[in-house]
Amino acid sequence: MRCFLFVGLLLLPWFSQAQVDSTQIYCRAQPVSSLGILDLLAMYRQRDTLQSHGASGPLRLQINGLEVMPTDSIASRYVASLDADYPVLDSLWFSYLQADVLAFAAQKDSLMLHLRSKGWSARYVQAIRNLKRQQQLKAMGRSQVLLSLHNFNLAADVGIYSRGRYLRRSPRYTQMGQEAKLLGLYWGGDFVGFPDPGHVQRFANSAALVRQYPLLAFEFEKFRDHYARIYVTGRTAYVQDTKELLVTLNRLKLGRICACQVARIPPQNQLHTEAASVLADSRAGWVYLQPRGENGYYYDLGRWEFASKK
Repeated sequence: MRCFLFVGLLLLPWFSQAQVDSTQIYCRAQPVSSLGILDLLAMYRQRDTLQSHGASGPLRLQINGLEVMPTDSIASRYVASLDADYPVLDSLWFSYLQADVLAFAAQKDSLMLHLRSKGWSARYVQAIRNLKRQQQLKAMGRSQVLLSLHNFNLAADVGIYSRGRYLRRSPRYTQMGQEAKLLGLYWGGDFVGFPDPGHVQRFANSAALVRQYPLLAFEFEKFRDHYARIYVTGRTAYVQDTKELLVTLNRLKLGRICACQVARIPPQNQLHTEAASVLADSRAGWVYLQPRGENGYYYDLGRWEFASKK
């Protein structure tokens, strides 16, 4: 008996770490005594990952038969993000990210001064990028991500010129990258699988950004199915960064209220609304999720847990 207990104690730290580092998470149905507006908004965003949807437009929110409205800045940001096809993320999140956005602006200025002190002709060809443009670049193969640090004004692309001509390739980009790293920036030339020598950014990757600013997990959750496909297919370019992002998102979700993945048989009081809706009944244990202009479905309420490792 003591032997089994000893082995169990040895394995406990490994098992706990394996759970913490898991890329797999699921919603286990269980009683939910109470929930709030942020839980409703998170479940609607979860719906994005179950099936791709466009903007929510006006969103009807209800808990146990009572309508609720966003009354704090976090809920208001989440509602604004859901409302539009391509929310302006740099404006929506500026006050939250202000310290790093301003620090990045100072780093960019310093980098440009360094480059021009060498007698180079250089300028930033792009910094802020909206989500629509990001999707276009992804479709054209000019970016590997659906959500970029550019979208939060935390990345920029440097263009170096010679005699007025833009240099697509030049050893100067490597020198620029070294200067950027000395200033505390991360250089795209170090990216594995998809190097981007003209690119600099404030954070090492998206996971680092979300760890620093957990509220931004809401924006990355929309693309969870995309990240999961990249990780499962094992593409070398972004598997490690993608794994880190999935693990980070999962740690933040653990224990929070969710809509279980499989739709349940509707109760007798079936609902239907014209607007996008999240209607939850904690006493009956269900949530009704309906995207704008589409069918709605009932799901069991539960909480996020790590999937057991086989």
